[in-house]
Parts: sequence; structure tokens; C-alpha cells
Amino acid sequence: MDVYKVIKEIDTQNVIEIIDPCMDDFLYIFDLQKNTMKISQSAVGRFLIPDRILNNASDEMLHAIYEEDRAMLAKHMRSITEGKEKIHNLHYRWLDKMGMPVWINCRGVVIDDENGRPGYLIGCLNETGKPQRADNVSGLLGGLEFCSYLRSQAKPITHGFLMHIGIDNFGAINGASGSLYGDYILKSVADCMTECLSGGQRLYHLVADQYVIADLESHTKEDAVQLRKRICDRIEDFIVAEKYETVFTVSVGVIDAETISEGYEECRKKFEFSLKQAKTRGKKGFYFFNQEDYESFLQKERIVAALRDAIANQFEGFEVYYQPIVDCASRRIIGAEALMRFSMISEGEVERISPFEFIPLLEETSLIIPAGRYILSEAAKMCREMQQYIPGFKMNINISYVQILQGKIADKIISAIQENELKPECICVEMTESGFMDMTPAFCEFRKKLEENGIPFVIDDFGTGYSNLHCIRDMNPGCVKMDKDFTSKAMSDKRDYELFEKIIEMVHSIGIKICIEGIERGEWQLAMKRMKADYLQGYFFGKPCSKTEFIEQFV
Repeated sequence: MDVYKVIKEIDTQNVIEIIDPCMDDFLYIFDLQKNTMKISQSAVGRFLIPDRILNNASDEMLHAIYEEDRAMLAKHMRSITEGKEKIHNLHYRWLDKMGMPVWINCRGVVIDDENGRPGYLIGCLNETGKPQRADNVSGLLGGLEFCSYLRSQAKPITHGFLMHIGIDNFGAINGASGSLYGDYILKSVADCMTECLSGGQRLYHLVADQYVIADLESHTKEDAVQLRKRICDRIEDFIVAEKYETVFTVSVGVIDAETISEGYEECRKKFEFSLKQAKTRGKKGFYFFNQEDYESFLQKERIVAALRDAIANQFEGFEVYYQPIVDCASRRIIGAEALMRFSMISEGEVERISPFEFIPLLEETSLIIPAGRYILSEAAKMCREMQQYIPGFKMNINISYVQILQGKIADKIISAIQENELKPECICVEMTESGFMDMTPAFCEFRKKLEENGIPFVIDDFGTGYSNLHCIRDMNPGCVKMDKDFTSKAMSDKRDYELFEKIIEMVHSIGIKICIEGIERGEWQLAMKRMKADYLQGYFFGKPCSKTEFIEQFV
């Protein structure tokens, strides 16, 4: 049989149907004179086109093109229909079914009719941003083939594991030795791991410095432990053979292969989570997926999303609570500490989130900058209002190092004081020891600005970090606050009590006042009075409460 003769006898329009299943690209035939277009059926499922046959092609196709690219394509198509261009080869963007732009390379050739006029534009388009099926650097099949392998399993996957492997700090290797050497390391790591495989284990290269090993036959975690050990040992042998030209490790996260039954997207999330958890344990980290850890991670993600949404919606969900600070000798309220609180809607109900949960997340995401400005503004207004009832009332606000580094917080504090017509000494800035122990230029500049403007500085949670009298003297705070846990220990142990008393004496000896946190009982207050503490704060005088409650209780 003459295959070429058979092909010639096939209707041109049907060629697409025959070849389409054999290709990842999308074939098309554009009848330039009739303005009709026929394209691969798979393109209909991928792009924003109504059907594989477009009867008003120039208009219908333009609706599937990213708006910024339409003028360029229309101009080129005019040149083709006018016979000025015979080759079509453009990079531009089509829209997928969700209306999102997808980069493609569309190529084709013009076939003239018997009169020499442009008749057809025939060619194909392919996604240039689509992940490759294989990686030439590592010599391995890629993520698409990994997914295809999993989907090809005839029976449900009931045992085995998926091992996610990442080279630790690979960017430093590229930065120090160049990308060519980095490629060499990627290939060498792939070779090392390949030598460690056994049975039906398969290795794939995912992205950059990450790989995956699929084992759908093993029955115990110990198999994964032993495989990881072989890989680490082999990589160490490679480093020695290279005479330590570069030294690196790999981190490994492992999930049960049966997780695939939960769906590709859920499996991918848990897969990536496992490697991240391994890397948080330091270089050469190793982690088996744990559902409780994952739930905790998801809760953090939900909180971060709620924080972003709250800030975008006029800080809905944020609230400022106030806890009184009293003079130790007279028990008279002289001020309050402003404390950030946050609640979010969870499963239709209001869920209050602990500050120990959401404040670190605010700092990690830099959302502490807008949130901190909001708390500062509200606290300054409250201070002005309270001074109508308690002259000289002071407000303590907590500042994070992130705010100092990124948020120009000193200027915001000065503005809040001026806008509310407060005296500078009425806003006291609190920071924990960990916020300034490094004495970075940014912090030193912040501290200098406070001093120049007469704004008091308070060291919070004294006794929980690495503070010493030398550091306190150099920082010259107006006050230090003793941590509530330290207070509780002093009230229950004679030795801690004596130490507590000496600390108060030493702090006073360098001219600094001291505020004792965590006062919960009357006898504790009397003990602090005997020690000659300056200020007291704790549940004995009042728990943190809303603005309305504070005014009702203490005015």
C-alpha cells in the first residue's frame, strides 16, 4: 500500500482529526478567502474559543486573544491576506477558559490559490510556557511525565511513598560557581540518586533543584528511611570525589503514595508541604507527612488570608484592647498598654485568634506595618480621650522590629502625637529584648529619633532574653517591664524572690524605673510596694478590655 497515495486522497480538513491525537501542539487551517478556520479539538478545551470550526474567524479568534496583543496580530494578518507575508511566526497570548493569558508560538505558511492569491494559512500553535516533559540538564523525565505515570496506574494505589527531594541552598552554588557548574551539580545529584534506586522506584526532575522519587511498591516507612540514607551517603561520596569544590546537602519530605487518591491538587499541596517542613528543620532535613502539622499549617494560611482581607476592609476584625498600668505607691491609674486583638469568621462563626498566633504571622508577612499603624492611630486617640478624665494619662504601644526596618514607624509615632495634640512623653514605645539586641543601624536611628523628640522607650518582657545592665544603660530606656512569668516565679520561690528584689535595686541604681507585669493577687501588689517598684500591671488591676469597657471600669 502506498501511504503517500492514501494521504493525498484524504480530505484536507480531515487531516487535523487524524494527526491531532498524536500531538501536544494545536493544528489549524485558516481559509483566508472565506474567513473560516478549523483547529484541533483539544484547543477548544484549552482556549476561549466557541468551537473547533470558526465561521467568522477574524472576529471570533480575536476574542480569544489577549487584548494587548490583538492589534499586533490584526496588523500581521492584514499583511498575510494582502500577500505581503508568506510566513506566520509570532509569539503572543491567547486566553484560556478562565480568561487568563497563555503564551503561545503560532507558526504557519501561506498557500496561494491557482491565481496566486493567498488561499490558506496552515500551521500549528504551541504553548511556550508549558512545562517540558523532560529535562536535558538532569537527563530525567519531568513533572508532566511523573503525573502521567501516576494516572496510568490501572489499580488504586494503596501503598508506597512519594519522596520530594530538594538541594539545600542551591542558589549559593549558582551564585558562587556559575550556572554551568550549577547544571553540573543538578546532573550529578540526579546520577547519585539514580544509582540508589531499586525495584520499581522511578526518579523525575520537577523544577530547578527539586526531584521526586515514586515508589508504589514499598510497604514500610523504613524503606523510605533507607533510601534517603543511601542518597545522602552517595552525595557525600560525590562531594569527597570532587575534593570539596562545593559542599551541599539535600532535604527530603515523604508522603504516602495513597495520598494520590485524594486528588492531584491535594496531593501536590501535601507533597510540597512535606519538603518545606523538612527544610525548616535545617540542612539535610527529613520529614514524614503528618496530618496534624498540615492542619496547623492550613490554619496559619487561613489566618493570613483573613488578616489580608481585614486590612483591605478598613481593619474589620482588628480591635485595640487596653490594660491599666498603675502607680505602685498610690495604686492610681497612670496609663494603659494598647494590645492588638483579632477575630475572623470561621465556618460562619466568629473565632478569636490568640495574639501568639496572629502577631508572628503579621510580622512574617509584613502586614504588621499597616496593622501597626492602625493600632497606633487608635491608641493615640484613646490617650487623648482619657486625658480628659485622668490628666497626664500615658499610652504604651508595642513596636515590632519589622515596623522599624520597613515602615518608617518613628515618623508615624511623631505624626500621631502631633495629630492628637499630645505631649511626646504621653506615648511610650515598648519593644521586647529580641527586637533590639543586635543594635542594627536601623534600630539605632529609630532610638535616636525617639530621644530627639522626647518619646519614652520601654524595654518589655525584661528577663526573658539576654538583657544585662550594661545593655540597659546603653539603651537608656525610661522604664523596663519585668516579664509576668518572672514575677510569678518570684512570688512562689524564695530564691527567685531575692533575685527579683536585687534586680529592682540594680535597675533603680542606674536611674531607670521599673514596671512589674503579671500582678494577680493583692499580696503580690504589697510585696512589690515593699520592693519599691514604680509601676504595676496585671489581672489584679484589670484584664485587657475594649475601649468602651475600659472607660466604664476606670473613669
